[in-house]
Order: sequence, then C-alpha cells, then structure tokens
Amino acid sequence: MRARLAPQQASTSSALRAPPSNPLFTPSPPSLPPTRSSSHTSNFINHKHLSQNNQPTTSINMSAPNANGPNEGIVGQAVNSAKNAANYVSETIQGSSATASKEANKEQAKGNVPGSDSLSDRASGALDAAGDKIDEKKHEGSAKANKEGI
Repeated sequence: MRARLAPQQASTSSALRAPPSNPLFTPSPPSLPPTRSSSHTSNFINHKHLSQNNQPTTSINMSAPNANGPNEGIVGQAVNSAKNAANYVSETIQGSSATASKEANKEQAKGNVPGSDSLSDRASGALDAAGDKIDEKKHEGSAKANKEGI
C-alpha cells in the first residue's frame, strides 16, 4: 500500500520538481505584459536611441495635448478632451498673467512707476518684460495646441 501525502505536501513537492535536464534548453525570463499608453505618440518619447557613433541619445520630452489612441473608446476620448480643455484654460490664464506682468514691467522700464525710476530699476523692468514676453508666447502656443486637441 502506498502512503498518501497531505495536500500541502503534494502541491509543494510537484512545484519544487525541476524539469528534465536538457543542455540545449535555456529558460527565458518571464516577460511583462505590454502597457497601454494614453497617447500613440508616447511610444517615441524618452526612448534611448543610438547615434552614428553608438552613443545613446535621449529625445526631448515636450508638453503636448492628449491625443486619442487608435483603439481608445468614447470614454477615453471624452477624458482626453476634458484634459485638453482644462489645459487650455490653465495656459490661457497663465498667458494673461504673463501679459499683465509684461505691461507692468514695460512701464517700469519707461520710468513711469513712482519710486522705481532709477537706472537699475528701469533696466530690471526691461529684462523682466522680455522674460514675460517669452512666457506669454510659450503659454499662447501651448493653449492653441490644447484648444486644437479638444
């Protein structure tokens, strides 16, 4: 009569059993399932590529509107549209703020602000106005891209 193993022992003894030895067989590590990205363009972002001299180069990650993927359902498309609308509003507000700051700094650069009419204050106002102009254009461009993505 054969001795019966307890259920715990039976499962562990079969799980610990090694496969038959085969010198030509090398087990591969388990692969991870593919992840679903929210944008079909994200497949090209942050991947390392090799240049002509085999040096790794990294692409630049830039902000862009949320694009609808090829197999994205209606709910996913609606969510992307809502995100783009929120980003459009945010960028528009930031652009308006940069415009107001730019105008205030232009007045300071002209010497029209009481108490800030020294040469250094005027130069500082001019530099700040130039920086605000750059921010203004950046936010306008981002807002336009998000508006077109709605």
